Amino acid sequence: MIGKDPAPCRSCKGECLAAMDFLEGMPPDKVKDLLHCSVRLSYPKGAYIFHAGDPCDAIYIVHKGRVKLCVYDQDGQERIAGVFVDRDVMWEGVLVPDSRYSASAICMTPVTCCRLARRDFEKAIQEPEVALRIIGLLSKKLHDANRRNLLKSIASPKERVAGLLLYRYRRQTSDTITMRLEEMAGSLSLRPETVSRKIKELEREGYVKKTGQSSIQILDADRLMELVNY
Repeated sequence: MIGKDPAPCRSCKGECLAAMDFLEGMPPDKVKDLLHCSVRLSYPKGAYIFHAGDPCDAIYIVHKGRVKLCVYDQDGQERIAGVFVDRDVMWEGVLVPDSRYSASAICMTPVTCCRLARRDFEKAIQEPEVALRIIGLLSKKLHDANRRNLLKSIASPKERVAGLLLYRYRRQTSDTITMRLEEMAGSLSLRPETVSRKIKELEREGYVKKTGQSSIQILDADRLMELVNY
């Protein structure tokens, strides 16, 4: 496996597990056991962490970098199912018996993450409080996925782009979104040139401001919400 370090991820002093909301409140000795089971991994830009169709046998905790989950349609067009950044956890599907990844995880930048084997994860969730938190998080993720799918059903490309910016805005604490043009296009099933035009329109109308090649500042989130009713 690419970049596998010889040391387990206890080198991060448990900070990786702190990113997993559903482990909050777990007895310290159980957290320590999980920590010793996890392995630190490093990947270069463009590397695959897993491929679509691989057995879903682990969860991955992103320490640093950006990872996209994507599939390709019959025409070879990339469709992005999600983007994971620092402190995000890729664990969907791990609780489904004999499941396989439905999308490939590709590093958009150099990535450092920790891998926790499915069997060790399953032991952890036998704690009742942890199991209840997972149910809550799964419900939240389902709601989140429905909102992402709703974006693709919006007829107006401009409103679709505005909706994606709002979606990303709500998931972070900063008012500046970092997202490559190709990434936005793949997430919305639009052409990059269409996304570029719509961002320029939103900028001219005072909704957003481009602050870098891949950075967009949200100037008026309330007006964006009115635009897309989202």
